[in-house]
Amino acid sequence: MNRTLWTLSVALVVLALCAPAAGQRNSLLGRGNGSADQPPPATQPAVREPAAVLPGMPPARRPRQSATRSEPPLNTVLLYASPFAVEAPQPQEIRVHDLVTIVIRENKTATSDAKLKSEKEWKVEAELAKWFRLDPKHRLIPQNFPRGTPGVKFEFENEYEGKGKVDRKDTLTTRITAEVIDVKPNGNLVLEAKKNIRMDDEGYIITLTGVCRSQDVTLDNTILSTQIANPVIDVQHTGAVRDATRRGWLMRLFDLLRPI
Repeated sequence: MNRTLWTLSVALVVLALCAPAAGQRNSLLGRGNGSADQPPPATQPAVREPAAVLPGMPPARRPRQSATRSEPPLNTVLLYASPFAVEAPQPQEIRVHDLVTIVIRENKTATSDAKLKSEKEWKVEAELAKWFRLDPKHRLIPQNFPRGTPGVKFEFENEYEGKGKVDRKDTLTTRITAEVIDVKPNGNLVLEAKKNIRMDDEGYIITLTGVCRSQDVTLDNTILSTQIANPVIDVQHTGAVRDATRRGWLMRLFDLLRPI
């Protein structure tokens, strides 16, 4: 009797252990052939479940729910456990009348050396050997030249030699804050800036306009002048130094007319 009870107990234990294994299916066979345990295809893309928040995770390390489904999921365990992993910041939204700091670093070096030599020589020599005239009866007869045949002789020589050499180097390094005056449909920003600095009698005015991409604006709200398309940088100096190096109106008139 005891042996029969022991056999039934073993059988019940074996059946209890084998029941979940029979209901579990790990094999790939039978999938895709219309089996009953396969879920029906969804007509809409599945909604990704929100990332789990581990217990004790500080609010700064909690993952942000992205509105776009194309972004890869955040590794919450890495954000929580690693002391170096940080979440990528969201790009800032720039609107009209916002301010953007432009770092101007423009270097220009120009070297030009030209030499021109021109020589011109004209010679004209002509003599009238034969001619005609009318006699008293209005007939054409040959003309005689008792005092010699008339003629003309002309000579002209012109020689010009010019040399020119230009060696110039300009450097402009400064910062200027521009205002966003327009935002294009593709996100490009139209910038306009003006800076007026005066120190005693010396001063200068800087005007800058151009177009840049909103993605090029860094997190500290700056952008390089080399990243601006169609830049127009105008620098006007005023003061005694400018007056000393400026040509007079008569010299500029001679350079414009070039009389010689």
